[in-house]
Amino acid sequence: MATSIASIRGTRSAAAVSDAPLYKEVRRTILQCLARGEWKPGDQLPPEPLLAERFGVAIPTVRAGVGDLVAAGVLIRRQGKGTFVARHDSHAQEFRFSNILNSRHENISTSRTKVLMRKVRADPETAQLLRLGAGGAGVVYRIESVLEADGKPVGLMELILPFTLFSRLTKADLEQSQDNLYSVYQRACGVTVLRMEERVLARAADRDTAKALGVRPNHPILLVDRLAFTFDDRPVEIRRRSFEGLEHYYLFTHNRLD
Repeated sequence: MATSIASIRGTRSAAAVSDAPLYKEVRRTILQCLARGEWKPGDQLPPEPLLAERFGVAIPTVRAGVGDLVAAGVLIRRQGKGTFVARHDSHAQEFRFSNILNSRHENISTSRTKVLMRKVRADPETAQLLRLGAGGAGVVYRIESVLEADGKPVGLMELILPFTLFSRLTKADLEQSQDNLYSVYQRACGVTVLRMEERVLARAADRDTAKALGVRPNHPILLVDRLAFTFDDRPVEIRRRSFEGLEHYYLFTHNRLD
């Protein structure tokens, strides 16, 4: 059944309604439609007049809500064609989710090698981070790989993924080393990553990390912990990357001051 803004606003408190601009409700409603799979990656959204009629709002309000999602990278506008659900597979997105640069101040493009993939029971910390339930919901894929740039190991990566969402993922999918992982998730499992939280920490290399990266034990290591989310703010990926710490650094650029 089609969702209207009025029906959504009717289920929320008066305070919440008064605090949220109407275009934010349009944004929320479109995200709910995407979460249900009504429009899939690559699909074209209905024209703005039809969305305005469906949601019971003015066309400029729809345009503002859609524009918010375009700015967030969830949707993409194509001149003369319309608005589409974004895919994580364009070359322009190669470095969209990577903030690691080398000593020449270049984004590093890495390939995944020596991929090890296991299905295991989630430990308590993992279960809490991924909001996993009991039984089969508590099973995860734990994936380890070496990250290489120009044929040289520069980092290690560990992925932890809920098995219920990623049961169709294979080692062969991950070994397509030039593919953006979020493109792989979308294509193989229908999982779309919308946002992430990252922590950057300084560490000293333990013996195993030092051996894998060709450095001495206690060499400086740049550790980047990521938690990625899909629709409805559901966590779907834990990603831990350890980079050699003298030749690499983390750069975050904030383009908006609001």
